Parts: sequence; C-alpha cells; structure tokens
Amino acid sequence: MRWLSDTLPSNEELPPALRETVDAYAEQGGLLGAFTNFFVFLETDDEALAETLASIPTDLFVTSALHDDAIDDSDEWDTDRKRRLNEHVSVGDIAFTNVVEAVADAPEDSDLDPVLETVREIGAGQLAEAEFDAATATVDDAIARVEARGGVWGELAVALVATSGRYSNVQLDHLRTIATNGLFVLTVIDDLADLPEDLENDVATLPLVCFDGDPDAYRSTDALIDAVLASDVPDRLEDLVAQRRAAIDAAASELYASLEHSNEAILEAAVCALEWYCESVCSVPIAETVSPAEQREIRDRLTSDEVATRQYVAERAAAYPAEIDADELSSTVTELPGRPLVRTVIRIRHLQAIADGVMHTTIEDALAALRAESAPAS
Repeated sequence: MRWLSDTLPSNEELPPALRETVDAYAEQGGLLGAFTNFFVFLETDDEALAETLASIPTDLFVTSALHDDAIDDSDEWDTDRKRRLNEHVSVGDIAFTNVVEAVADAPEDSDLDPVLETVREIGAGQLAEAEFDAATATVDDAIARVEARGGVWGELAVALVATSGRYSNVQLDHLRTIATNGLFVLTVIDDLADLPEDLENDVATLPLVCFDGDPDAYRSTDALIDAVLASDVPDRLEDLVAQRRAAIDAAASELYASLEHSNEAILEAAVCALEWYCESVCSVPIAETVSPAEQREIRDRLTSDEVATRQYVAERAAAYPAEIDADELSSTVTELPGRPLVRTVIRIRHLQAIADGVMHTTIEDALAALRAESAPAS
C-alpha cells in the first residue's frame, strides 16, 4: 500500500510477508473505496473530496483486518508471537491514523456522525462474534450475523457517499441495497471458503448453521466438511446469493434510471475512481493482470468498428452472472468516447483480476477450493 512507504523510513522495516498481507487487505478495502469515490465524484465533480472519502473505508478495512489477525492467528506465531503482534497492531494503528486525518480533511459541513456510528457498529459486530453459537442459532440468526459482519461495511460506504448531500433518500436506499448485499454475498462466499479454518477455531458461520447434521458426530474436520459438501448446504447458499444478486441488479437499474447524468459523466466518474484505485491503492501493475496483448485486443475491439464493439460487449454481458440487455448496453458503449472507455475497461479487468486473487467471488470458486483441499493426496 502506497502510504506505508511514506510512513516508514524504509521498506525493509516491514517484513515482506506482512507487506503482502497489508497490500491484499488494502486491495480488498479499496473496492469499497472505489465505490465511494465513484458516487462522490459523480455528484460533486470534486476529485480531492472523492479520494479523501474513499480512503476512509480502505484504511478502516486494513486496520480491522490486521487487528483481527493479531487475535485469530497469534497462537500460531510461536516464538515470533510478540514481534508479529506488534507489527500487526502497529501497522493497523498507522492505517487508523490515516482515517483520522481523512476525517479532519473532510469539508466542515460534512455530516460524519452516521459514518462514525457505522464504525461503532462494525466494532460491536466483531465483539459479538465470540457469543454466536451454531448449536442454538437459527439460519435467520446466522444471516443477521453475516449482515453485522459484512453488510455493515456497505453501510459505511453509503454513509460516506451521503455526506455529499447530493443524493435523495430513495437513491441512497438503492445504493445501500447494492453495497450491503454485495458485501453480504462476498462474506457468505468467504465463510464457505474458510470453513476448515473456522471449524478448527470453533467459529460458527452460516454454512455450518445451514447444515442439518450434528457436527459432533464426525470424527474429524475433513469428515465434517465432506458431509457439508454432500448436503444441501451449497444449494441453499447458492439460492441465498442469487436472491441478493437479483436485489443488487434491480437496485442498480432503478438507480441508473434516476441519475440525471449523461453516460459520458458516468464514464468520467469511473475513470476517476479506477485511476485512484490503480494508482493509490493497488500494488499490482496493470500489465501483470491484463497483458499488453489483451490491452491491445480490448482497444481494437472497442475502437475499430461498431460490429466489433457490439460483439465484445455481448461476450462480456454473457459472462456476467445476471441477465444483461446486451443490445442496450452496446448502444450505450458505442456512443462513448473511445480513449477513456478503453482505459476504463482495461482497469475494470484489472480490478476483477485483483478481486479474484485476494478473495473468492462465486460460490462455485469457494466450493472448488474446498473440494480440492478435502481431496485425498494421490
């Protein structure tokens, strides 16, 4: 993460493994930051404000994740425990200092009380984790727990967007539906992928609560995971995720219809948000995820002629998990200026690759990882 280089006298003072961890957490939190940046810039046309507000969820996520690691992983650090605890907590504190500075830099008329209240909710949700018991919890209890752990981060991003004072309550509701359900889906997928670690650490999450069997009846963690995979749990989680994604798509359509901005203005906001993410947050160069050859192909297909552009858009729409009107999208894309459009598409591809690299983004990916982990060694 770029701010570490400014804070520490030299890169060597931070162990490479910890730097990789911080970068990964920043790249995850930066997705929320990019969301915030896009919608703040869209309504204010203020790049500095968009970047300031975008840094808050990014740095808070880094702080929270590093402090969580200090609690969850410290028993595995053995002789290095004290040093590694100090490193994780100290770097997390540096990230939080950035949050304090960003809040101070926000305009005086910004109402940050809802933002601070959401931060308190995030902390309260983490404190409540130890009290959650899979033996007595219902599926509804587990869903509410996912909302408190994951969806609340979406609330934070929307609270920051709301400080601009430019969105109606209805529009903010649409944004809230998009952000909270998006974080809910990612948390469910992450909990499924992390099932082995959570079982070993006696952490109860939605996949285990959905399981109708008795976890204590299985001789090992691997046996219990095999039973979960063979049960209806994957289907139940897939249905839940599909419902949330449908809500996201509906809210996105209604929000887009309500925005009084040209498609060129929306593209400009995307350029701003993605440039901030790629230049200020992400540690991976674009060329490492989107090769020069792929970049040339994107450029050629989006700028050569309308037929090539429509075909490219149709291919991308078909790969999206929800239904998209490819003809309508193609008509919109063909009217946009080529250069910023190409830059945006390349950076979106980069962002998708980064997201896929630091987290599972589909139930299928999480299940594949679980099955590979539980498969007997040949």
